[in-house]
Amino acid sequence: MTRRHLIAVATAVAAILLALLPPLWVRATGDEVTLAMRPVDPLSFFRGSYMDIRYDVPTPLGSNTEDAERGDAVYVLFADERPGRALEVTIERPSPTDGQFCLQGRLQFEQIEFPQLEQLFVNADRAREIDALRGQALAQLKVTGRCQAVLIDIVPK
Repeated sequence: MTRRHLIAVATAVAAILLALLPPLWVRATGDEVTLAMRPVDPLSFFRGSYMDIRYDVPTPLGSNTEDAERGDAVYVLFADERPGRALEVTIERPSPTDGQFCLQGRLQFEQIEFPQLEQLFVNADRAREIDALRGQALAQLKVTGRCQAVLIDIVPK
């Protein structure tokens, strides 16, 4: 194997690790929280067993979101309850205190979307269990103090 091949392989491996390490770090070090959710599509013929998720997050706009436009990044500060309750939406990352957590999302019309938390892939048996919970389920997340989050599972209310 030539030096060029080794560099190409090392670059590819480094890129894969850089993509995988942040979510794994959040899973390992984050705090567990729950959010109210609305499942959208529990099964797809082409994509298999997965679930598109939208979150029931009322959006109390903060004092500095007047200039935010559709598609802008926003941060939602939540009270750490079951399910989490939205306290404030800002364009600057908040510093959560004890009993709070935050998520980064995107402003879409009058709602906030969390693209990194909107799909869950599961096996067929788990998909049927989740489908049976329809309307009575919460999204279980791991979050860090820097508003990073990973969707872990769907749990009963």
